[in-house]
Amino acid sequence: MNDLSELPESNDPDREGIVRLEDDGKKRIWDEPANVKRLLKIFFILCGIIFFLDLIFFFVHKHSEFSFDGWFGFFSVYGFISCSLIVIIAKELRKVLMKSEDYYDK
Repeated sequence: MNDLSELPESNDPDREGIVRLEDDGKKRIWDEPANVKRLLKIFFILCGIIFFLDLIFFFVHKHSEFSFDGWFGFFSVYGFISCSLIVIIAKELRKVLMKSEDYYDK
């Protein structure tokens, strides 16, 4: 199935307007599974370090404005929820703002 014309067409509205590009044969940095594993390893090590630092400084008095922003891990949970909501809202907003493929040709 090297020919792009052999790929089945999708009626999925989320894939509408996607252009399939031919593979130029060049190896990219993320094509190598070892590089992806290395990136994930570094990411999880950094997450562990940040978690450990938050745990250490949990016992240090924080000058918090509200009672809940002094809780352990509050900003991690707040950031994760905020980022997730941004993605979910953006996916729904895309359906409202998206123009047809030939919008500028009309």
